[in-house]
Amino acid sequence: MVPGPAQTCGQEPAPAQEVPTTCGQEPAEPARTCGQEPAPAQEVPTACGQAPESAPTCGETAQHRRLDPLEMDSWRAFLAASTAVTARLNHELEAGCGISMHEYEILVRLSEAPQRSMRMSTLAEHVSHSRSRLTHTVGRLEKEGYVVRVSCASDKRGVNCELTEAGLAFLRQAAPVHLDGVRRHVLDRLSRDQLGLLSQLMKVISEAPGTQAA
Repeated sequence: MVPGPAQTCGQEPAPAQEVPTTCGQEPAEPARTCGQEPAPAQEVPTACGQAPESAPTCGETAQHRRLDPLEMDSWRAFLAASTAVTARLNHELEAGCGISMHEYEILVRLSEAPQRSMRMSTLAEHVSHSRSRLTHTVGRLEKEGYVVRVSCASDKRGVNCELTEAGLAFLRQAAPVHLDGVRRHVLDRLSRDQLGLLSQLMKVISEAPGTQAA
């Protein structure tokens, strides 16, 4: 289904470009590590769905199993859909309202919080950002006057992020653009039963130990 033109904050975004991806593809032959030949890969006798204790780093000989056809197809479908939809929604917000989807999500979370305020550490968990990344993104929003950082009254070591009146007004202008895109690119393409199943599957992944941003 070809999506219709996106609703914008005063202007029409240019067509989004497709984002090619090859992530998840197995190499034809074992790749070299940092300065040495890797040992032959061995099968790992782990339980189905069990995550490894730690991810291998460059220079280590990682034990791994190649993806079977079903696993490869599932991984590529997930990656292609998430990459394409995120890129299109982000493009429409930036072209129409001058804000990224990550920045938009921060404003939304703050608007839903009591007194439109949240601890920076808690906000990082809600938007799945590392604390350093959140600090950088909030800094940009603060320059625009959409948020302000203040010391936490109950804990002087903590910092709260608060949504300003200007930020709330801007969010109300940007929301129709984003919500229209979410419906056109995702929700309207699935039945109610499919949406329920999608929600369950994504929660299995997002709520698994080790998935949250560091």
